[in-house]
Amino acid sequence: MKVILLRDVAKIGRRFEVVNIPDGYALNSLIPKKDAEPATPANLKRIEKQKTKTASNREADLADFKIKAEKLCAKPLEIPAEINEIGHLFQSIHASDIVMAAKNCDITLSENTIVIDKPIKEAGEHSVTLKLHDTTYKLPIVVVNNK
Repeated sequence: MKVILLRDVAKIGRRFEVVNIPDGYALNSLIPKKDAEPATPANLKRIEKQKTKTASNREADLADFKIKAEKLCAKPLEIPAEINEIGHLFQSIHASDIVMAAKNCDITLSENTIVIDKPIKEAGEHSVTLKLHDTTYKLPIVVVNNK
């Protein structure tokens, strides 16, 4: 049976692919779970429109992300935190803290775009990665005392 995959399915295919799979697997597993739908001409036309819409949204998101990332990476982003006498933080820096610091600079980021390689538990200069799709930027941050 030919079906259109609505999600990536392991060992079967990726989203929006038309694949030929056994009838039982399609009717008993993929279609009831909304992982696939029959490959009728109407469904193929609808999925093609959805695929182009998704691609254009992805390009727009990527262009917006690049502008924000380049603006943020121009200078180190200051993140206020509680720091003890020897320079350690009482609580490590999370993606939500970086989002709040960026919001103070009038830039809206998603926590999903921030990748912290190792926990930030000390004051000073650090670097985190901003990533969307295949595009990455290194964002310099500076953890300062909030007192």
